Amino acid sequence: MSGLETAIRNALDRAERGDGQVRARIYQSARQALDAGLRKQGVTDNLVIMQQRKRLEDKISEIENEEIDRLAQSAQPVPAPDVDPFVEIDAPVRQTTSHVVPDVSVSVDAPRAPAPHVAEAVALGGVTRSGATADRHSEMPSMAPDIAPAGYGSEQVPGTPPEASPVDEVAAATGTKGRKGRKAKPSAEIPAGRRGRKKRGFLSHLITWIITLGIVAAGCFIFYQSGMVQSMIEDAVRSANRPSALQSSGQGPSVLSSRGGFSEEWVSIFQPQQGTAFTAGSQARAEIATATEAQALKITSATPDASGDVAIEVPVEILRELAGKSSTLALTIQSAANQHSQISVRCDFGSLGSCSRHRFTATQEKLDALFKVSFDRTMAPNAPGRIIVNTGIQGADRPVFIYSVRALPGQ
Repeated sequence: MSGLETAIRNALDRAERGDGQVRARIYQSARQALDAGLRKQGVTDNLVIMQQRKRLEDKISEIENEEIDRLAQSAQPVPAPDVDPFVEIDAPVRQTTSHVVPDVSVSVDAPRAPAPHVAEAVALGGVTRSGATADRHSEMPSMAPDIAPAGYGSEQVPGTPPEASPVDEVAAATGTKGRKGRKAKPSAEIPAGRRGRKKRGFLSHLITWIITLGIVAAGCFIFYQSGMVQSMIEDAVRSANRPSALQSSGQGPSVLSSRGGFSEEWVSIFQPQQGTAFTAGSQARAEIATATEAQALKITSATPDASGDVAIEVPVEILRELAGKSSTLALTIQSAANQHSQISVRCDFGSLGSCSRHRFTATQEKLDALFKVSFDRTMAPNAPGRIIVNTGIQGADRPVFIYSVRALPGQ
């Protein structure tokens, strides 16, 4: 600070130090030099900056008090018995430099207290604190050079107390309340760089969440479009409607549900009472027998190959209804032994086509085994078709009762 003090005093020696505006410009130049030096040195700590400014303002106040005392002492020997202290000084006299000392003596003959001197010096520093305030002082022609300290002391910065020091001004500026009444935190507690990093962190988190949600949504859409959701729903409904004792295996959809009975839309293919034609292979036996509930076709296959098959005839009229549609076939079965029996079912409808092989498990309870068949051909065959059943999958002694065979033509 000694360098700035020396520079201020040298500037006052070379300038018109009796002019208050000249002194104010010198003080303002010192403040600007301090700020430039701090920026050049890379000082960014607000506390250090305020301390340096406070020391400069104290030094400016000290120099200004010395200048005021010097002007007062130089004005005391000059007698002014006929001069009215309240008479306004003419403009020509105010512009001349040879009458500066007498003019000062006229304006300061009134008693002065030390406290106003300090207030005037502080106010001088506060008035020239910013560039806008300094410009405002430079544009005030009514201020007399000989009473510059008093003029600076009488003017106050809007929103700043008269006795406030530059440090108090900085504290007041940083501690003012916001628009919503919340007190703003000092800038020293939260650096500007840190506040910027917080904003970038929030944006990065937001972008991350958006990308994650987009990936999840795309995955769900692809999963739904793949048909797996519909398949899972159909399997769940099918499992809920299927009797617990009925099991199936094989290709294609092998087990459906009759939903507690058959409506009039179902077409009868085989009924034991109707004497529908059926044919047994060389290693199979088929006969109409009396089961636990009604008459049924009892099938016993010794081998699982073609020689153990039993073919049930499907009339041509029914094949015409199945042509070019996706239909459902249903077999009402029951195990004729005291154990479970597995059977295989396939169809051969001549020129209309055939269906894949399905496997069902018959239990001691009467169950409905359903499976779907689809035929793209619309030309119905001229000969009856066949539904082929084999019970020799697990051995020769696994007979099965077939109560009926039905078909539900599709749309």
